Amino acid sequence: MRETKYAPAVSRETLPDKIWSAALYIRLSREDELVGESNSVSAQREILREFVAQQPDIEIYDFYVDDGWTGTNFDRPDFQRMMEDIRAGRVDCVIVKDHSRFGRNSSKAMELMTDHFVTLGVRFIVCNGMYDSLKSTPSSAAADMITLGVTSVINESVSATTSANVRGTLNLRRRQGKFIGSFACYGYRKDPADHHRLLVDEEAADVVRLIYRKYLDGEGILRIAKDLNESGIPNPTAYKQLQGQNYRHNTGEKNDGLWGDHTIRRILSNEMYLGNMVQGKMRNISYKVQKARPCPPEEWYVVEGTHEAIIDPETFHQVQARLGKGTHSSRASGKVELLAGLVRCADCGRIMSKKTNTHAYGTYSYYRCTTRRKMDHGACTNHTIRIDKLEAALLETLNTMIAAAGEMDQILLQIREQESRREGSHLTNTLEKLKQEREKVKQIQLALYPDWKAGTLTKEEYMTFKAEYQEKLDTMDRQIDRLKESSSELEEVRRDNEFLQHFAQTGRLEQLTRPLLTELVREIRVHEGGRIEVELNFADAFEELIEALDTHKDTAVA
Repeated sequence: MRETKYAPAVSRETLPDKIWSAALYIRLSREDELVGESNSVSAQREILREFVAQQPDIEIYDFYVDDGWTGTNFDRPDFQRMMEDIRAGRVDCVIVKDHSRFGRNSSKAMELMTDHFVTLGVRFIVCNGMYDSLKSTPSSAAADMITLGVTSVINESVSATTSANVRGTLNLRRRQGKFIGSFACYGYRKDPADHHRLLVDEEAADVVRLIYRKYLDGEGILRIAKDLNESGIPNPTAYKQLQGQNYRHNTGEKNDGLWGDHTIRRILSNEMYLGNMVQGKMRNISYKVQKARPCPPEEWYVVEGTHEAIIDPETFHQVQARLGKGTHSSRASGKVELLAGLVRCADCGRIMSKKTNTHAYGTYSYYRCTTRRKMDHGACTNHTIRIDKLEAALLETLNTMIAAAGEMDQILLQIREQESRREGSHLTNTLEKLKQEREKVKQIQLALYPDWKAGTLTKEEYMTFKAEYQEKLDTMDRQIDRLKESSSELEEVRRDNEFLQHFAQTGRLEQLTRPLLTELVREIRVHEGGRIEVELNFADAFEELIEALDTHKDTAVA
C-alpha cells in the first residue's frame, strides 16, 4: 500500500483559516513496556510525526513525553508542562496516538476533553481512533460524547486497544519497507544484524531460480513439483525446519516435506523475488477472532527495492504473462502445449481449445472456438484451424520478422558508418576547437586569482569575472556533451532497442519452441476461414525503430 494510513483529519473545504499549534503528547507506563515495541516512545513519536505531516493546517509546537508514568493520574511532568503552554496560549491543539496514551482515569480524561479544552479553545485529536473535536457538530455532539465516555471508561478493553496499537505500528513499518514477519519467505533469510532486513539464502534461492527456469522452459506446475520431489529437495516448510527454525505452515496441517502445485504457483507469482517488500496480504478478522482473511492487492503494502532480487524483472514478467494465459500441461509429458494460451478466437476473444481427431488416414489436432458449443450457435461462428498448418504459418511469420530485424540492423549500421564518415571530420574538428577554446578560458579564469592578490583586480571584479568565465566553461561543456551524444544516437538504438535484441539476434528458426514463443509472441488470433493474425511482443520498440530509420532515411538513400 503506497498511500499513508492516515487521511487528512478535516477536508480542505471545511478547514478554518488558521494554523494550529500542536502539542504531540506521548505516554508510556511500566506496564506498557511489557507489551513490546508497539507503544514505545519512538514508535509513538514516529506515528504522530507522520500524522501531522499529512495535515496542512497543523504545525508541531513541541513533543511532550512522560516515559514510565501511569495513566491513572494526570500529575505527570510533561503533561503539566503541556497544560502550562496551553494556558499561555502557545499551544491550541493536542494530538495523541490513542485515548489510552492521554489517560486511563475516565472522569478526569472526560473533564479535560469536554470541559477544559473546549473552554480554552483547544482542538483535540486521537489519530488512531480518528477522533477530531473540530469535526464535532451540534447534531453529532451527543454521539461524540457517548463515544468519548465509553472509550475513556472501558478504553475499549485492553486487548482491543493493544491490537489497534500494534497494528498501527506494524503498518508504519510495512510502509517503510521493513520486514515484520516471524519467518522470511523461501529464498531469503533475516539479516542477523537487522531482523527487519532480508538477505538472500543462496541454497533456497537456487531452487527458486530453478522453478522459474523450468516453468519458462515449458514444464507444467505439477511436473515441476514432481521433479523437485523426485530430486529429494525439501519443500519450504521442511527446509525451514531443517534449518532449525520453529516453523509451522499457517494451515496447521502436518507437513510431509513434499512439494505441491500451490507452493510452486505461490513462488512463481511472488513479487518479493523482484526485490520488493510485499506485506499485508492477510488481515485478522478482529482482535477477538484470530482468523485471517485475504486482502485485495490494492490494500497490500508494497515497497520497491528493499532487498536483493533473486529473479530479474524480464523473467518475472514473462512468467506472470504465462500464468495469466491459463496454460495446461499435456497429461502424457507434463509439458505445456506449444501454443497453449496463445491462440484466441478473433471474434469472441476467447482462448481456443485443442481437439484431436483420429481417422483411418491419420491423426490430426486442431484448435477450435468452444463459445458456440458451450453457449448457443449465435454466440460465435465455427472457428477452427489445424495445428500443423498454424505452426507452419507461425514459423514462417517469425522467420520473416527475424529476417526483417536483421536487415534493419544492417541498415542502421550502414547509416551509422556513412554518417560517421560524412560528419566524422567535421565533428572531430568542432570538438577539438571547443576543447582548445575551453582550455584558453580555463587559463584566463585561473589567472584571475594572482591578479586579485596582486591588487590588479578588486575582490568584486575578481568574483564577477570568475563567475562569467565559469558560465562560459559550463556552456562549452554542454556543447561538447551534445556533440558526443549526437555521434552515438544510432549506436544506442542498435544496442537498446528491444525488438532488435529479441529478433535480430535469434537467427533463422528451424522449429518452434515454447520459450521462444512466450518471448516473441503476445497473441495469435484466428478468423473464420482459417486466416490468422499474429500480434508480436515489442511492438512499441518496432515502431521506435521505424521512426529512427525514417529520421535518417536521407543518409540511407545516399
